Amino acid sequence: MNRITMCIIDDVKTVIDGIMKKIPWSEHGIEIAGTAMNGKDGLQLIKDKQPDIVMTDIRMPMQSGIDMIRELKEEGEQGPQVIFFSGYSDFTYAQESVRLGAFDYLVKPFTSEQVVDAVLRAKAKIEAQRLEQMDRLALERKVRESLPYLRQEYFRLLIRHDELPERASEKWDFLGIDMGTRGFVAMAVQIDGLMNERLPLPVREVELTRFAVQNIMEETIKKHARGIVFREHLGQFVVVLNPESGIDVLTIAEACRHHVNVYAKRDISIGVGGSVEGIGEIALSYEQAKTALSYQFYSGSGCIISYRDIERQDHITPHYSADKETELLYCLRSGNREGTERLLASIAEECLRYPAPPDPDVMTHLFYGLAFSMYRVIAEKADEKQRIWLDERLSALKKGRYLSTEELIRDVRELGLTGSEWVQKRQKNDVGQLIHQAMNYVSGRLGSDLTVQECANVVHLSPSYFSNMFKKEIGMTFMQYVTAARMDRAKELLLEGMQVQDITFELGYRDRPYFSELFKKHTGLTPTEFRSKYERTDSKGESE
Repeated sequence: MNRITMCIIDDVKTVIDGIMKKIPWSEHGIEIAGTAMNGKDGLQLIKDKQPDIVMTDIRMPMQSGIDMIRELKEEGEQGPQVIFFSGYSDFTYAQESVRLGAFDYLVKPFTSEQVVDAVLRAKAKIEAQRLEQMDRLALERKVRESLPYLRQEYFRLLIRHDELPERASEKWDFLGIDMGTRGFVAMAVQIDGLMNERLPLPVREVELTRFAVQNIMEETIKKHARGIVFREHLGQFVVVLNPESGIDVLTIAEACRHHVNVYAKRDISIGVGGSVEGIGEIALSYEQAKTALSYQFYSGSGCIISYRDIERQDHITPHYSADKETELLYCLRSGNREGTERLLASIAEECLRYPAPPDPDVMTHLFYGLAFSMYRVIAEKADEKQRIWLDERLSALKKGRYLSTEELIRDVRELGLTGSEWVQKRQKNDVGQLIHQAMNYVSGRLGSDLTVQECANVVHLSPSYFSNMFKKEIGMTFMQYVTAARMDRAKELLLEGMQVQDITFELGYRDRPYFSELFKKHTGLTPTEFRSKYERTDSKGESE
C-alpha cells in the first residue's frame, strides 16, 4: 500500500521543527510532503502536494487554518484528514473544526505522544478507506468483466420463466443489454453431429468448435439486427433477436447457417420461434423454436425450420400394421434374419409415409415400443453378456436423443438383426447338440432296425424337422448316415477277424449278399477283399 503523506502548517517555526524532528515519521510509514508558515502558502501547498494528512494551526497570518480548509472544500478539492491545533481552548474553534470535518483537535501545548496518536489514527482511517476503495474498484471491475456472463445467465432465465416488464427494465439497464424491450424472436441452434456418442470428439476440438460457431453467429447477427447468442447445452445455442420492423428472421437464420458452414466447416440446424411482443413472452418463442428444431428429425442436418410451418400441420398419429409386428416377432423367434430385416424396413416405410411429419417424440415412442417387443423375444434366449448389450440399447432408445429418423431406425434395425442372428446361432448350436445326441444313440444301436421316427423321438423333434436339420448339420440323410456308420463298424469287425456272416447279423442285416453289396458300394471292395488287403497273407479266406 502507498505511503501516507503529511503537510505541517504553523506560523511558529519551532512547532514545525518539533513535530518534524522529534518524531521518526518514516518508522510510522509517514512521509512529510512539505511545510508552510501561513494559511495562504499552506493552501497552495495542499493543492500542490495533495497530502493525506494536514496538521495545521488555526490562528495564522494572511489566512486562518479554518478559512484555508473551508476554501479547499468550496473548491471541491479532495479533502485530507485535518488535525487542527491551537493555543486557544476556545470552544468556538472546536465547533467550527468539527463542522468542517476535522479528524482531531489538539490544544497547545501538546506532547509528541499526542501528535503521534492523532496522526496514526488518521493514518489507520486513510488505509481503511483505501482498502474499501480498492475493494469497490475490484468489485466494479469484476462486475464489468462478468457482464457478458451475467447477460447470458439472465437470458437463460428469460427463456424459462416469465418476467415483469417493470423489473426487466431495471435489469436491462444494469446489464447493458443493447436491445429494445419490445418485439423478440427466439431461435434454437444445434451444431449437428458435435456430440455423436458413437464417434466422440476430443474435448479441445469440441470447445474450439463451439467457440467458433458462437463468434460467427454473433458477427452475422450484428450485421442484420440487435440480439444475443448464448450457450444452452453442449452443442446447442439460443439466439434472442430484437429485429426492426421489416427484417426477415429466416434470412438471418440462413445467413448464420451459411457462414458457419463456410468458415467453421460445420452444419448447424436452426429452429425459429414465433414473433412475440414483450420480454415476458421470450420463453414462449423459445419453446416454439425448440419444437421447430425437433423436426430436424425428419429433415436431416443443416436445416432451418420455422414454427409457423409446423403450427399449420394437422395432428398426425403414426402407426403400423399389427400383423407386421406379429410376423416380425415370429421371424425373431425362429432366427429368420432375412424376414426380420424385410419386416423392419416395411414398418419404417409405413410410419414415414405421411404428407406432413408427425411429432418426433411420438415417432420415437412408437419405435421404442417396437424395440421393447423385440427385446422381450430376444432376451428369452440371450446369455448374460448379450442381455447387458440389449439393456444398453433399449435404454438409449428410451432416452430418445435422436437427431434424425435415420439414426432411430438404424438402432431399431440393429437391435432386431443382431437379435435374430443370436437366436439363429443359438438354435443352430441347440440343434447341433441334438443331432449329435441322435448320432450317439445310433452308434449304440447299429444292430437294430433304426428309423427316423425313433431317433427323432429320442431328441424330441418332429421327424420332418429332424430329417431336415440332420442333413443340414451332417451333410447326408439320416439313413445314409446309419449305413455309413454300419459300414465303418463292419471294417472294424473284419479286421478283428469276425466272419462276414456274423458281421451281417451283428449289424442288423438278414441277407449276407445284400450286406456284401452295400459294403462294396461303400468301400469299393468286397468284405473278403477288404480283409485281404489289410491282413497278413496267411489269413484264412472266405467266399463271398
